[in-house]
Amino acid sequence: MFKFENPLNKIRDSVNTTVSESRLPSEGYDSTVGIYGGKLQMTPDNRMIWNNSGIISQIDKWGDAILRNYDEHVIKNLGELISRHPKLFFKFIMPGAKRYRGSKDEILNNIQRLGLGDVYGGHEDGIEIKDKELYRHGIALQDLMRSDLLDSDDLNQVNRFQALDEAGSYLRNVHDNYGAVGEILPNDFIFRKNENGKVKDAVLNLPDIVFNQDKNISDREQKATDILDFIISAGAEEFRRSNGDLGSVRLAMNTILSSYGDRHIIALVKSYLKRGRLTLMGDQKFIGANLDPNSFTTKNRTIFTKHNEARVANNKDMEASLKTIALEICDKVTTDIK
Repeated sequence: MFKFENPLNKIRDSVNTTVSESRLPSEGYDSTVGIYGGKLQMTPDNRMIWNNSGIISQIDKWGDAILRNYDEHVIKNLGELISRHPKLFFKFIMPGAKRYRGSKDEILNNIQRLGLGDVYGGHEDGIEIKDKELYRHGIALQDLMRSDLLDSDDLNQVNRFQALDEAGSYLRNVHDNYGAVGEILPNDFIFRKNENGKVKDAVLNLPDIVFNQDKNISDREQKATDILDFIISAGAEEFRRSNGDLGSVRLAMNTILSSYGDRHIIALVKSYLKRGRLTLMGDQKFIGANLDPNSFTTKNRTIFTKHNEARVANNKDMEASLKTIALEICDKVTTDIK
């Protein structure tokens, strides 16, 4: 998303480009929303399929699971832990991802659990997009936030903050009625309607990221993970769109959290931020996480942040600002909500 010269970044960006096999087939403009883990195809009988049976899809699924090992958290004081519990070293090296791109059956379970059975369904080669019009004529939140890069009057007439407000309230409804999603970024919301510059009727993009059932992650923790993903990624998008206007970033995060409105989940998001989640290079400058600058994991932060940089942000100074603002807005909203 935001690139600086670093050999590891070039590898990450190359992989990210390779595994994005197609894009959302929006009519009227070239969508920025990549399709990962599979390729969109039309069958001879005019069905739209997310086909995850190819070799690239399998490589993506395998690589995704490995890279996500350090998305959520990295031990602050590895040396101290190993000195007390030497056997935990191997668990640190490969702890197992808390989330990963699911198999076809796992994704179908996610679809049914989230009440999306009228939008997506099973197919022998992957997942069918039953609502083809959603992908062709719907408006993705990511495209709205990048409308300055696209040539579309439909996108340009929409207020992106109104879209963020709709997305936040829609996510609250999903959480209250169905539970956490698995991953929430701006590309995970598609609006069916655009009425005089106001988007409505949000729908989740294909929910292909699933929580690891072996990790025993509570429902509350899963929801906080969704929200943390969303405010940091949306903040990164707004940072780019507004040319680094931190006031605009604050407005974006405040809009999301105020419309979401669950102070207990937002309070847990605040706790996550203080513990160093998400794992980003900017944590080295983020005073809220209180990282030891001389620790192994801080010095080698570059190794542990590759996946989050690909899906969320890639600029150390911006990342520190995003987390600082996120803490500030979490404090504000939990106070404002009665």
